[in-house]
Amino acid sequence: MFSPPHISPANPKHALPVVWSTNVEDYATSLAVSSDGTLTALGNAAGELRVLDSLSGEVRFRVTAHRGAIVAAAWSPKQRVLATAGQDGTARLYDAEGVQLAELLGDAPWVEHVAWAPDGQHLATSAGRVTRLWSSAGAPLWAADAQESAVTGLAWNRKGTQLATACYGGVRVFDVGSGAAAKHLSWPGSLISLSWSPDDAVIACGTQERSVHFWRLAKARESEMSGFSAKPRALSWDAEGKLLATSGDTNVGVWSFDGKGPEGKPPIELVGHAALCTALAFHPKLPRLASGADDTSVIVWDPRRKTTPVAFGFLEETVTGLAWTLGGRLLVGTDATGQVTAWGADAIPP
Repeated sequence: MFSPPHISPANPKHALPVVWSTNVEDYATSLAVSSDGTLTALGNAAGELRVLDSLSGEVRFRVTAHRGAIVAAAWSPKQRVLATAGQDGTARLYDAEGVQLAELLGDAPWVEHVAWAPDGQHLATSAGRVTRLWSSAGAPLWAADAQESAVTGLAWNRKGTQLATACYGGVRVFDVGSGAAAKHLSWPGSLISLSWSPDDAVIACGTQERSVHFWRLAKARESEMSGFSAKPRALSWDAEGKLLATSGDTNVGVWSFDGKGPEGKPPIELVGHAALCTALAFHPKLPRLASGADDTSVIVWDPRRKTTPVAFGFLEETVTGLAWTLGGRLLVGTDATGQVTAWGADAIPP
C-alpha cells in the first residue's frame, strides 16, 4: 500500500470510520445510489448485480444481470427502478427486489451508458454510435441518427428537456420534447467524458488530447483547460455548479466558475494522492469533494478552504467508483479487486 503525502493508514486522527465493507468478487465496474440513498447498487466484471442496504451493507438481492460485465448502472430519480447496461448488448430494468422489469436491446455489442431524465419519465441509453430514448417502463420512443463514433457520454439538463451526447467531433444537444434537430457543439477530436453543470450553464468534456473542453451554453462561448498528464475521464460538479473537479493527474484540479470563470486562472490544486486520480464525487449538499486514485487512497477535501486532505480512507486496489449516500452521511468506494467500503462522513471535521 502506498503512503501518499499528508495521509497515512496509521494516522487515526483524520481516518474515515468504516461503517461496513464487503467484496463483489470481481472488478467493481459500476456503483449507483438510489435517490433516497437507502439502496446501493454494485455491478462487477462478471455481470453480477448486487443491491445492498446502504446503512448496513446487507445484501437485498444479487442476480446475474448480464452476460459479460455490467458497464453502467443508474437508479430512477422517482422510482425504485434500476437501469443497468452490459457487454451483452442490452440494458435492463430491475425493481428493488431484483425482479427484471424489461430488457432494452442495443445497437452494438455493448450498451455503454444509461441516464435517467430528472423526472424519471424517460431513460436514455447509448450503444456504439446510437442513442435511444425509452419510457420509464422500457418502451422504445426515439432513436438518434448514428453519430460519427461511439457515444462516450450522456447527460440530461435539470429540466429533463434536453439530452447531451459526446463522441468524436463534439457534443450534440437534443431537444427531446420538440424533436428539433440537435444542436452541434463542434470540437475537432475525441471526447471521452461528459458532465453538465447542475445550473445548466456549462457542458464540460474530457478529451483524448488530455484536456477538458467546455461550452458556456447561454453565450455560445467555449474554452479549454490543458496540461493534464493523462486523459481526464472523471469530472464532478459541486451542487451549485460553481466548482468543477477534474482528474487527469496525481493532483486533483478544481476549477472555479464563479464570475467570469476559470479562463486565465490556475485551478485549486489538491495535493494528497501518490498516483493518478481515478474517481471524483462532490457531496450532494456541502462543498466537500471525495477523490480516489490508483494508489488505493480515498481522500475528502474542502477545496474552498484548504488544499490538503480533510479525511481519508483506503481500499485494496485502484479506486473505480465513489458515491455519497444517505444525504451525504456515508461515502461509498469501490476498487479493482471488488472491495466495497462505506465510511461515515459525519466524523469529517467541519
